Amino acid sequence: MLLVSTEASSAVADEPTCGALSYYDGSCPTYDVGEDSIELGASSEVPGTGGSSGGSYGYDTGGAAYSPVEDPALDSVEEAWCDIQRIECVPWTPPADDADGKTGPITISDIASFRPQAPAAGMQPNQWMIVGLDTNFYATTSAHVVDGILFGGTAQVRFTPIAYNWDYGDGSTSTTSNPGRTWAKYRITEFDPTPTSYVYQEPGNYTITLAVTYAAEYRVAGSSWQNVVGTLTIVAPPLTATAGHATTVLVDQDCIANPTGIGC
Repeated sequence: MLLVSTEASSAVADEPTCGALSYYDGSCPTYDVGEDSIELGASSEVPGTGGSSGGSYGYDTGGAAYSPVEDPALDSVEEAWCDIQRIECVPWTPPADDADGKTGPITISDIASFRPQAPAAGMQPNQWMIVGLDTNFYATTSAHVVDGILFGGTAQVRFTPIAYNWDYGDGSTSTTSNPGRTWAKYRITEFDPTPTSYVYQEPGNYTITLAVTYAAEYRVAGSSWQNVVGTLTIVAPPLTATAGHATTVLVDQDCIANPTGIGC
């Protein structure tokens, strides 16, 4: 399991936001869930439930809160939030106040019941590589919202991929913020280098593993998104591929005209 965490820090909102409990009673005191951070000193893992994906989940409660990039497609929620979402609205109870009278932050372990979509890894060529030439790797995942129950009340959690961690199976690894894309989407030819391509130096059979790290935000009853402290890493189903040498020769006919020709 490849687990990736961010360094602990504090993130303070520029403007105060209305607390979830007060959202219901109308008093609306202010608090900042990102003001403090919680360091538990260890990560825990729970089995994934992403269908046949086989992915696994690693929770890191010691990370820093995520600064989101707003996506209008995921923010189009009006006042009748639960009616629009077709789910039953249930008031929630926020975390207990700490010794200073501030509402405790929501951590990644608090949202363990919210299961994000499992990522998938892709490669070109599919399941084979040529030694010395670029193999293109890419991840299939995106920001998405999951409905559920948080502290007994109706809530949503938005998961946003922030890092893609590749293990190429030959002892080399890389971490990037770029999910990558296919050669066709880059409008380049096969074996051209890409920001997420890798060159194998030795022939052999390899197992390639992708682990995607997600930041999370939550909201209740259509209130604004609030940061969740920590990150979540999900491992995609591994890829298996064979690397070998290739030899180029010039022939006067293709394999259709000469099926017994070299390379046919």
